[in-house]
Amino acid sequence: MNIRKATEEDVTDIAHVHVETWRSTYAGIIPDDYLNSLTIESRAKHWRRNLKTIHSAIFVAENADGEIIGFAAGGTEQTRDPVYQGEIYAIYILKEYQRQGIGKQLIKPILDIFITKEYKNVVIWALEENVHRVFYSSMGGQLIASKPISIYEKELIQVAYAWENIHDLMRAVTV
Repeated sequence: MNIRKATEEDVTDIAHVHVETWRSTYAGIIPDDYLNSLTIESRAKHWRRNLKTIHSAIFVAENADGEIIGFAAGGTEQTRDPVYQGEIYAIYILKEYQRQGIGKQLIKPILDIFITKEYKNVVIWALEENVHRVFYSSMGGQLIASKPISIYEKELIQVAYAWENIHDLMRAVTV
């Protein structure tokens, strides 16, 4: 497994992982019409734009054949909450590669950047119905907030996990 910083050449593969993982993870949670409307082209445009911002870092995981099988993105906390500094925006890994420690490997370089920027803490938001959110509590994340969101006219709840001390999360992802 190779973890590296994403480049513009990776955006189509990142978009593929994004679309596939949303369809597998959120089936039965987010309306099928919305999941089926996701396109690699629209997600590639989104990730191309994100790669150009100085506020986020995106890392990819490659398998032994050099294929991108997962990615993570993080940066400055997006809601301007005065308490939290860093935020993990996304962690998506193709289903067949999940539960192999890749998520932790993808988070680590983002945390390295946060620590260099002297961030003290970190937060991540997840859909309450996402069964994979146990990943965050298994690494010591504390459930700190919830808020309603609407996706394709379906009302959902987003929950936030936080690490008050970023070094606690760093210890959890260091394998």
